[in-house]
Amino acid sequence: MEETNKKYAVSNNSSNRSWYNSWHGSAQHALIHWGIFLIIAALAWSIVQGRVWNWVFSLSAPEPIVRLVKSSAQLLLDPQTTAVTEGETFSVDITLDSGQGGVDGVDIYSLNYDPSLLQVVDSDPEKPGVQIVPGDVLPVNVYNSVDTKAGNIKFSQLTNPGTTFTGRGVLATIPFKALSAGIAYLTFDFVKGSTVDSNVAYAGKDRLDRVTEGVYTIIPK
Repeated sequence: MEETNKKYAVSNNSSNRSWYNSWHGSAQHALIHWGIFLIIAALAWSIVQGRVWNWVFSLSAPEPIVRLVKSSAQLLLDPQTTAVTEGETFSVDITLDSGQGGVDGVDIYSLNYDPSLLQVVDSDPEKPGVQIVPGDVLPVNVYNSVDTKAGNIKFSQLTNPGTTFTGRGVLATIPFKALSAGIAYLTFDFVKGSTVDSNVAYAGKDRLDRVTEGVYTIIPK
């Protein structure tokens, strides 16, 4: 029985080899072989062609157009917050940021504070009234006045005729004395689009878009 099985296995293996040799040498096998090769070659060419086309397109495509929107002007207080002790003096800068446009005039009308908490220290005792310290961003000082009873500051500057200011700088500095303990707010009169309050102007148009105000903590002695 075992010998019969061995003969069957040998016969079966011989038959398989014969079939494989016959199939491998047939025209049908050759067609399938070349068909698979052509499919692979076509796929490879398609990938290469796509990459080449993308490269050529990237060379000939125009550069994207970037449109920069001109940002509007801002008025900021620096520092925005700080803590001081009763009787202490400190300074707050009014900073002008023109954005990406020009400026030929600034009106601060008004900057408000609590006169029971803060006192503006006069920057020019030889002149009547109380004034803050002008900066040199805009060279022409038009108005500089502090109402110590109401607690408001009015300040106005212009550029020289035919010139504009672009950039960021200190418009004016306010020297304060802390009078009593509490939270002191420094706020602009400002409504966007209004021309009868604080504004930053160019060619007769208000460019002021935003103001940043201040909060100051006065600590008791």
